[in-house]
Amino acid sequence: MMLQEINKHKYSVRQIDGAEGMLLLPDKSIKLVYGSPPYPNAEREYGVWRSSEYIEKITPFLDAACRKLRDDGFIVINVKANREKSTAKVASKRSLVIEKLAIEMEETWGLHCVDIEIWIKENPAPTGLRVACQDAYEQNLWFSKSPKWSINLDAIRRPYESHSVQTYESYEYKPRSNGNTYVRKNKRIAPNPLGALPKNIISGGVSARIDDHPATQPLYLPEKYIKATTEENDLVVDPWMGSGTTGYAALSLGRRLVYREIGTVPEFRLEENIGGETIIKMIRI
Repeated sequence: MMLQEINKHKYSVRQIDGAEGMLLLPDKSIKLVYGSPPYPNAEREYGVWRSSEYIEKITPFLDAACRKLRDDGFIVINVKANREKSTAKVASKRSLVIEKLAIEMEETWGLHCVDIEIWIKENPAPTGLRVACQDAYEQNLWFSKSPKWSINLDAIRRPYESHSVQTYESYEYKPRSNGNTYVRKNKRIAPNPLGALPKNIISGGVSARIDDHPATQPLYLPEKYIKATTEENDLVVDPWMGSGTTGYAALSLGRRLVYREIGTVPEFRLEENIGGETIIKMIRI
């Protein structure tokens, strides 16, 4: 019944616990689970997931995701580890629960680490922290269900730097005398017409979109992983819907979408303009 709804409208949005919502889908139907769960120790209106209970809190989501992911599916979790509260005798230390989560995703859930990518925020919010440097990055835990995976690197290539193009035009690569063998003979390398290979560091500003949600994501984050791991009409699921960014990205790229959220949910409307182009409107309801 739910798949009929998804196939008809291209999406399904329901106000329900994200783990419970995933379990309503057929087994092995999801190509990508992408989302940003509550950050450890972050105080939000929907509660606090303490570092001491974080793995326990996220377990139902990962259990459901592993059951519903296709054999060639992926899961990407965008999260940062907040700091523990300071006391009179102890400074505010950074929680290591996200590193623990990444290890558990392999050892407990049998997933396979594609990478742990870093999102560097070019305009981080000031926090008043004085016992460490300013917090300016988050982690994207990127895992595959299969030990042998395939991703579309061409879909996420980036523009070349001007100096790189100049190097390609004039430089000849030669074998090195230090024993490295990745260049075995003199050769020139032509730049790829689609752009340079993507990096595992994402740099950009935080979202400037005005929204009631306390952690609105920039569009370029979910776009990267949707492009890299899915094709048109594949099913993308976000069990922590938040402000709706993942949904907008998925529908814009022609994917099918399932959104689950215990709080206020947005409504998506797909309309066609005069030229036949699909226009996606997102309205919070």
